[in-house]
Amino acid sequence: MLFHDRREAGRLLAGLLERYRGASDTVIVALPRGGVPIGEALSEALELPLDIFFVKKIPSPYNEEAGIGAVSENGYMQLNQQAVEALGVRPEYIEWRAREKLEQMRSKRELYGRSTGDFSGKTVILTDDGIATGSSMMLAAQALKEAGASKVVIAVPVASSELLPALESVADEVYVYHTSDNLIAVGRFYQDFHQLEDEEVIDALTRRGAA
Repeated sequence: MLFHDRREAGRLLAGLLERYRGASDTVIVALPRGGVPIGEALSEALELPLDIFFVKKIPSPYNEEAGIGAVSENGYMQLNQQAVEALGVRPEYIEWRAREKLEQMRSKRELYGRSTGDFSGKTVILTDDGIATGSSMMLAAQALKEAGASKVVIAVPVASSELLPALESVADEVYVYHTSDNLIAVGRFYQDFHQLEDEEVIDALTRRGAA
């Protein structure tokens, strides 16, 4: 166990990011839902606005828990070609699931009452509660660059040490409070790792959300 909860983890992580305190054209961007309390704590500590960005896994046709790729809310998609070829996944299936995930993300935005942020020319501090496989975080970093962000900084409380080179290849800077050589489950580093409700996300965005 390392952190009491996500907010404590965010406050500790903020200590690595002091150089960004109150920086103009800089925004904290959290991956919902688990990254939002981290983002809110960073937002408070660093006096920066909070926003969100959605990425969804594209599941295998044979196992909903196994991903064969991911898609971001702005339509940026990456596939695990090795898995796609090994499983014989048809393009029609991928297109169908990508459209489904895009619609789910659109619905969440509507529920949260938040329009998609304008990241053009901004420094984005991209956060989540931890990184085990890195697929969602790396896709989000690349998608935000595609959306016009001038700089993407990945900052998380805990991440697999073997993923650092891959994270550094897609981000301008990477800050990790604690690295682990054997990170199987992010939740084991938290005493309280409850699944966030939508209301908790809405409340955080109301308190700290970017205009």
